[in-house]
Amino acid sequence: MRRLVPIFLVLIALPAVAKSRAVRHPTAWPTFDNEVVRIFQEHCQTCHHAGDIAPFSLTSYEEAKPYATLIKLMTKSHQMPPWKPTDGCGEFANERTLTKEEIDTLGQWVDHGAPEGDAWDLPQPLDFSSGWALGQPDLVLSNPEPFQPPAEGDTYRCFSLPTNFKTTTYVSAIDTHPGDRATVHHLISFIDTTGESEQLDANDPGPGYTCFGGPGFSSLGGTLGGWAPGSRPLALPEETAFEVPANARIVLQVHYHPHHGAPGPDQTQFALYFAKKPPRATMRVLPVINQNFTIPPGNGSYQVNAEFPITLPFPVKIWFVAPHMHLLGRKMNVKMTMPGNEQKCLINIDDWDFNWQGAYQFREPIVAPAGTKLSLSAWYDNSTANSRNPNLPPKAVSWGEATTDEMCIAFLGVTVE
Repeated sequence: MRRLVPIFLVLIALPAVAKSRAVRHPTAWPTFDNEVVRIFQEHCQTCHHAGDIAPFSLTSYEEAKPYATLIKLMTKSHQMPPWKPTDGCGEFANERTLTKEEIDTLGQWVDHGAPEGDAWDLPQPLDFSSGWALGQPDLVLSNPEPFQPPAEGDTYRCFSLPTNFKTTTYVSAIDTHPGDRATVHHLISFIDTTGESEQLDANDPGPGYTCFGGPGFSSLGGTLGGWAPGSRPLALPEETAFEVPANARIVLQVHYHPHHGAPGPDQTQFALYFAKKPPRATMRVLPVINQNFTIPPGNGSYQVNAEFPITLPFPVKIWFVAPHMHLLGRKMNVKMTMPGNEQKCLINIDDWDFNWQGAYQFREPIVAPAGTKLSLSAWYDNSTANSRNPNLPPKAVSWGEATTDEMCIAFLGVTVE
């Protein structure tokens, strides 16, 4: 009987405990632990966690609370999450956009003092312990020694890295961790199938070798993509993959551009994720590019056009598009013109920001029949009204490799059908 008494008391107390938990923090407005953190998990935390691209983390209440007012401002003005393609041109997977209801929820949370809520409401946290947004990579390539960029000017350095693949390997996703985000302007990967880059590296003292303008060798076996500010990991559709031949080397061309003071040593990492099975189709990257233009000083809306040099000789599927310009860029429209002159808009960006670039993957691949033309139009602001203009007073700017030069290019990820 004595043993039954404590049990009886516990059973009596349980409803009271449950009730107290249910009403621990009664509230008619959103809380971090309930609604807000779920919005952050779905739309924000892949960038806003420790060690990633965002300037602060949003994985806990203590991290988010100091930025509550800023969060309301940036989401209500649609500056965050950053998403540059306009509606009505291309349908993209993984759109970084918030619904009106989500924006209103964040605003209400802030307006009511950004309450924490009840820890019982918290969802399972996302796991970023590997340090990589897609989880632990199958292979991480990095130069064995850090490279120290000079304190001034633009530097292009290529690092020739062995894969040691014994057979052809298929890569389904890539990710990049710049060693010094403040200095790395962009990265492009090249596949070296003959090992020429190893000799170029051996002939140049220090880590890597100088490669202003290109990787410096002719045996290009394609690319695995690249990185620019704002880029997220590129995960290819399941039926596609990049192909890397046996014994190939991956050459990372890294562009360094110091902004403030002396740059730190850089040891950028390039991660590969292997396909679980051979793909139905191999991904290739086509550039639509114009290298022959000069933007006059003072012109606030100078148009530059580009075309792929040939009409497509065979049908392809277009899986992603990655526009690229520098600091004068303002708008870019990429389209395809099919036989019969029917046009299809692939992507339109009317508020270009160099700090938010990326490869935009289509929700469904775009079928381009044989005879299709690929083209783009881009607009540049070389006036004093452009706060990003690196030249004051403005001066004529042409295509070039330096950050203060310009580029006009869109990369298209395609498979041959």
